[in-house]
Amino acid sequence: MRRWLERAARHKMAAAYALALVLWALCALGCAGWDAAGFATGRLRTVQLPLAELPAQDIALDQNGNWVTTGGDPQWQLAPDQPVRSVRLSTTAPAAGFEGYYGRAGQAPSLRRRVWAQETAAGEVLLVFPLGTGQARLDPAGGAGVAVAAGAGAVLTVNAPLPLWQYFVPRGAAGPALALAPALAAAVWDLGALWAGLLKKRRTADTENKE
Repeated sequence: MRRWLERAARHKMAAAYALALVLWALCALGCAGWDAAGFATGRLRTVQLPLAELPAQDIALDQNGNWVTTGGDPQWQLAPDQPVRSVRLSTTAPAAGFEGYYGRAGQAPSLRRRVWAQETAAGEVLLVFPLGTGQARLDPAGGAGVAVAAGAGAVLTVNAPLPLWQYFVPRGAAGPALALAPALAAAVWDLGALWAGLLKKRRTADTENKE
């Protein structure tokens, strides 16, 4: 153990990133296990919500049967009777135009809490929300006249089970934190080691002077 600690001290940056990756993997596995337990106990359920029944803003069904944006701030609002972990929508619009906002249980979605959409192999838009999300908002591309879904019976799929690898994808602020936090920790470690070395030299000098 002492040899390992000495080696880590010589390679602080690598040690900090290795530790961050281990903690991230443990967190991802914990989230996957928590979701699996939620589906097993009924806390989480996969449901399909018709777009026509969701509270919406600046989105309407046109005469051709397409859901299109009608203003500058289109959104669908979700407040199901269960936590929101994921949302899927079949769309012809690019995934890059979608984003989601969320709030904790009992809180409205906040513009400071955002997740970005990704496109699945099936051509759907997927948004994954953090644990504890109680309400969510799905915002398609802004501007009027953008077709975001087809058919009066189009639905949002809430809480479809996620493949394991999805839990390892950094989302929102987690990505920058995972990239920067280990470097900051290594810098603090270096400063701490420097300060400890200076204190040790000072104490040694004081001892020699007294002698």
